[in-house]
Amino acid sequence: MCIAGGAITGFSPETASKERAPQRTVSRHVAAHDNLYYEGDARDCLYVVESGWVKLYRTLIDGQRQIVGFANKGSILGLESDVEHSNGAEAITTVVVRCIPMARVTEICLHDGKLADQLLRQVGRQLGAAQAQLAAVGTQSAEQKLANFLLTICDLCDDSHDGQFDMPMRRGDMAEFLGLRLETVSRKMSEFQRRGWIRMESLYHCRIVRRDILEGLGEGGTADDSPILRAS
Repeated sequence: MCIAGGAITGFSPETASKERAPQRTVSRHVAAHDNLYYEGDARDCLYVVESGWVKLYRTLIDGQRQIVGFANKGSILGLESDVEHSNGAEAITTVVVRCIPMARVTEICLHDGKLADQLLRQVGRQLGAAQAQLAAVGTQSAEQKLANFLLTICDLCDDSHDGQFDMPMRRGDMAEFLGLRLETVSRKMSEFQRRGWIRMESLYHCRIVRRDILEGLGEGGTADDSPILRAS
């Protein structure tokens, strides 16, 4: 899954405000559905997501938009290109990001080895996630894609406990990212609930009841091989 998040734990407003490095970064609030940046914008900053969810998209040759990833707290945005942003970034929820000017990234990393190490680790994670997504699109079934997606979002949501979480994105965004039709995602979500593997307590609030079954699907199992459970 090309979903970034939860990694940059050593960087904070306090880190950016060290005596030797005044005014190196600024905090920016982005309202839901507003863009953090657009494709083709000058890549003059890296962005560390401090709260909220962002979707990354790219415009295809026919003018349609394709969601290529999601990011939440701990993600670093702006690593995917050199001079200009090759993706757009739109806030799904209200988002707070810390902006690191590109001209100061090297200097900050020299003064903060922990941040430099985490930047490299995040690059590796995002590369690995992109490769996994390429493999998933071509080889996984709808059930397998959806199972992996739900587990990933559950693990990344800050308020996740006992398998419960609020879905930050709409099902249309899920379908676009997973390479499925909206009708397919809705049908499979209903099937997972009917089988007792998840429970949708509202349109967006989900509880994973049988994580073991979803993990089995994500690792290559099939829905037909998994039990149907009675909802409690």
